[in-house]
Amino acid sequence: MTYARPSHLRLVASEPKPVPARQPRLRFRPVVSLSDGSPFGLDAEADIAFEDTERPGRTCPHEPVSAATWLGDLIERACRLARGAETSERPMSILAPMAALSDQDAPLAAEAAVQRAGALAQEIRIDFCDASVFGLEDLAMDRIDAFRRRGFRTGLDARRSWRTPMGARARMTFEAVRIDLTRLAGDEIPVSRMAVASAGGVALIAHQALWREAEALAELGVAYAVCPRADS
Repeated sequence: MTYARPSHLRLVASEPKPVPARQPRLRFRPVVSLSDGSPFGLDAEADIAFEDTERPGRTCPHEPVSAATWLGDLIERACRLARGAETSERPMSILAPMAALSDQDAPLAAEAAVQRAGALAQEIRIDFCDASVFGLEDLAMDRIDAFRRRGFRTGLDARRSWRTPMGARARMTFEAVRIDLTRLAGDEIPVSRMAVASAGGVALIAHQALWREAEALAELGVAYAVCPRADS
């Protein structure tokens, strides 16, 4: 006698589910005044960027994550970790994905993140990459204003390039600009733009700074640094 397998017991091949993308690891580094070492905030640095997860040719399929979701998760985790570490320095600077300005859900995701973490938007400065700001031109400022209306501070990450003009609106929008001092030697950073930004009240925050360079940097308008080093 032949038995038929019931339809509900038949084996059905299924696609493997994508694994969640790895969450970036965060480390906190102090931002200090180069004149006296007083605290000026906290840099929340991630070990991977959103763009790394979108790199073509990946062999491991990850569950797709939007720039808005990435930014929101990063803000929430940074707020919770900072509270657990009992760090009081503020504002806490967080680098936004380049695609965040093109994702209209990003401001709402950032606002929801601080609410979930029990923090305040005023505690966070979201830094936007110069390439994304310059690429969107005036539209970028409108998109950044959507974050500012929700209480966030905003800054410009000019470590790789600084093409964004520092007109009146930019000086009102960005409270800080991050720069990489290793690019000064090759005249890759416009010194005149640094002077305009500093004169307009924008804080210039140096990466790769040495304490002994504090006086020379002050002449360029650079008053702050992320974890400055002693002579190497």
